[in-house]
Amino acid sequence: MTRVLVLGRVRPGREIARHVAETSKALRAGGWKVEDHVVKRKRALRKRAGEAAKDGVDVVVAVGGDGAVLQVATAIAGSKTALGIIPLGTGNLLAGNLGVPKKPAAAVKTILGRRRRRIDVGRIEVDGTERCFTVACGIGYDAEVMDATTPPQKLRWGKLAYLANAIGQTDELRAVRHVITVDGRRIETEASQVFVANQGKMLPIVAPRRRIKPDDGLLDVIVVRTSGTLPALIAGWDAMVQETLGKTDDGKVYRTQGRKIEIETEPGRLVEVDGSVIGSTPVSITVEPKALSVLVPK
Repeated sequence: MTRVLVLGRVRPGREIARHVAETSKALRAGGWKVEDHVVKRKRALRKRAGEAAKDGVDVVVAVGGDGAVLQVATAIAGSKTALGIIPLGTGNLLAGNLGVPKKPAAAVKTILGRRRRRIDVGRIEVDGTERCFTVACGIGYDAEVMDATTPPQKLRWGKLAYLANAIGQTDELRAVRHVITVDGRRIETEASQVFVANQGKMLPIVAPRRRIKPDDGLLDVIVVRTSGTLPALIAGWDAMVQETLGKTDDGKVYRTQGRKIEIETEPGRLVEVDGSVIGSTPVSITVEPKALSVLVPK
């Protein structure tokens, strides 16, 4: 019998407890042995999920948004336990990249389908603490946007809240000195934004044209090397439509891949992973190939 732990975290304005209960009921009806918990703190999500993985539980289901999914993924990465997702957030980045349905009932059917896909996990050391990401790490402008987007805004406006704050944070589109080392190759450049990506849809709205594979053992590094609102926005668009590694024709965007990335900036810049701001530069990032098993649609 499949053993599963269903986890959610209390969030204002969201019926997490109800969805945890409904998910548990549906999985029990499918013949699974189910335990569930609704917790108050992020660390409780990590603790419960980590204990389940050590106990050999087959699946841990994260009910909630990107924050809840990231906490559970961090706890079970490197184990045999699979991640199931009931996406109830604004961005739903990992779910969106892997095609997990938005509607809870359809997401439950995906979990019951038992189809596993193993993906890479990024590990980042920032401010003396190691964290994980499944989709991307953003340094600079996008982290400022995430930091400015409050839970009430997301609850009221959904993805439009990110767009509104992207416009409001254009003063952060300024280039500062970066030292970026990719697998020992050192790059010194001015940049307003750096992405270290494991999957293509790094923000709730856009995805780059050149495919970013989540299971190739590599992280994609995208550097926007310009300053000022209009030039940086144009360069950001160029980054999305760029189809090859290296520089764009005008040199405003640089893209490469690697397994170990170190980034220093002067001055320090905010850092976000999978939509959550976690600290500021410098950072050291590595990839753990196929460390996480996720239940995805057939």
